[in-house]
Amino acid sequence: MDERLAIVGDGLIGRSVRLAYERRVPGAVVASFDRGDDLAGLAEATTVVLAAPVDAILGLIPRLARLAPNAALIIDTGSTKQAIAQASRAAGLTQFVPGHPMAGGTSSGPRGARADLFDGRTWFLVAGPANPAAVARARDFVSTVGGVPVEMADDGEAHDRLVAAISHLPQVVATALLARVGETVAADDLRHAGAGLRDTTRLAGSEASMWAPILDTNAAALAPLLRALARDLEAAADGLTNRAQVEGLFARAHRFTFDP
Repeated sequence: MDERLAIVGDGLIGRSVRLAYERRVPGAVVASFDRGDDLAGLAEATTVVLAAPVDAILGLIPRLARLAPNAALIIDTGSTKQAIAQASRAAGLTQFVPGHPMAGGTSSGPRGARADLFDGRTWFLVAGPANPAAVARARDFVSTVGGVPVEMADDGEAHDRLVAAISHLPQVVATALLARVGETVAADDLRHAGAGLRDTTRLAGSEASMWAPILDTNAAALAPLLRALARDLEAAADGLTNRAQVEGLFARAHRFTFDP
């Protein structure tokens, strides 16, 4: 059967997957589906990409055996993996490889989509629930769209612990920080802020509708990190006049500075 790609979700990630695939595979047969569309066309697909919010992916998984009977690979792009891996295993979808590209933006719409969005970016693959042939196809697909496949052999727990620290914690912190700053100064005074505030709070422009299901499905890993950070902030507030304590905090951070 000829390769046929179907993408469920036509937002930033889904549209970028399409652009990236068509860039590398001239003449590719690609169908995109968005909210409210009839998904009967998935029956013709050999590869299905679920680029919808996490809660929508979880709602769709039990229907995929019927909707996509010819798919040799089903891969998703959700930001949490444990719940999705468990759902795919429960549905008996051995061709389902949970995935997560570490690429995106503050907008969830297609207007910011780019063919090079995934170039050189980590794309996690949770190999635990899937058969080896599907995992091999997933590696090839990720490479085709420009990503760097990074496999994790468990059912998503290690992935969710990692992204809780490197992705979900920064999102919540940036959002809470801008909310606190904005509620402290007059709205007009924000225009006086320098690049530091803009850089630190860029993620606060993200949409709650996208992030609510992510935080819900990773609460167990994220909540302890938020509480630990809250303790750090309490200690910082108590030690602002203690030079050694301030220098110690900065020294802790300087051990881990990096170029993204």
